Amino acid sequence: MQDNLPNITEYLNYRQFLQDFYLSKKKASPSYSYRVFVNKGDLGSPSHLKMVIDGSRNLTLNTIPKYINALGFKKKVESQFFELLVLYNQETNPDQKINYFNEIMALKRKKGLSLLEKHQFDLLAQWFHVAIYVLVGLDSFKNDPEWLAEKLRKRVNSKQTQDALDSLEALKLIERDEVKGYKQTSGALSTADDLRHLSVYRYHKDMIELSINSLENDASEVREFNGVTLSISKDKLPLLKEKIRAFRKEINELTSNIPDADEVYQLNVQLFPLTEVKQ
Repeated sequence: MQDNLPNITEYLNYRQFLQDFYLSKKKASPSYSYRVFVNKGDLGSPSHLKMVIDGSRNLTLNTIPKYINALGFKKKVESQFFELLVLYNQETNPDQKINYFNEIMALKRKKGLSLLEKHQFDLLAQWFHVAIYVLVGLDSFKNDPEWLAEKLRKRVNSKQTQDALDSLEALKLIERDEVKGYKQTSGALSTADDLRHLSVYRYHKDMIELSINSLENDASEVREFNGVTLSISKDKLPLLKEKIRAFRKEINELTSNIPDADEVYQLNVQLFPLTEVKQ
C-alpha cells in the first residue's frame, strides 16, 4: 500500500481501519468518494462502505474479497490480516472470537510484528500472568521459571511462566532488579474495550474452573466457599454491584498492607441470576 495510507497490521478493528483508509484517500485526493471505493470493489450500493464503517452493516464471505480489491492491498499478509480482522470483529461467540484473535497474533508473530495486544490480552486472559505479577512482589520471589511453576502447583510449565515474565516486562509492569531478578513497577495497563472485555471473559471462566478444582482438592482450612440465594428487585442490582466492588476494594487494600505475605490467593465474588431476567 502507499506510504501515506494506514497499515492494516497495526489495527484490531477493521471498521476503524476502513475509516482511516477512506480519510487518508480523501485527504490525498478530494475527489475520492464512497462511490469510487464501492465501484472499485464492484459492491453495487454507493453507501456500502459508509454503512460498514458506521457498524450498521457487516461484511460477508462474499464481500470480503471485494473489499480487499477496493483497498488495493499489495501483500498477501495484508489481505489475510484484513479477513481475520473482519471475522474477529464480527464474531459474537467469545470462545471463537478468542480463536480468531490468536490467529491474528500468530500471523503477526510469523511476520515479526509487534505483539503488544497479545501481551495485553494474556495479562488478564491467562490467570497465571496476574498470579506471577503478584508473586514478583513477595519477598520470597525467585526469578526461576521452574520455581514459579512449582509455586503455582504445576498447573503451568516453566515455559509458560517464562513467557509470562516476558509479557509482564514488555508491558512495563515489572522491571529488572539486581537483587530479586524482577520487581513490580508503578505502571498501568491500558487496553481497547473490545480486547479488555474478551480477556476478562476468559479470565473469569478460568478462575471459575480453578475454584472448582480447589473445592474438590483443597482442605476447607485453606479455603472459604460461601453462598446465599437471594430475592431482589432488578432496580436494586446496581446497589448490590456497588457493595460487592467496595468489598473487593476493601479486601485488596487490606492485603496490600500485609508485610510478610508468602502466598497468593484468588478471591472470587459472583452474583448471577438463577431465574430468567426480564429485559
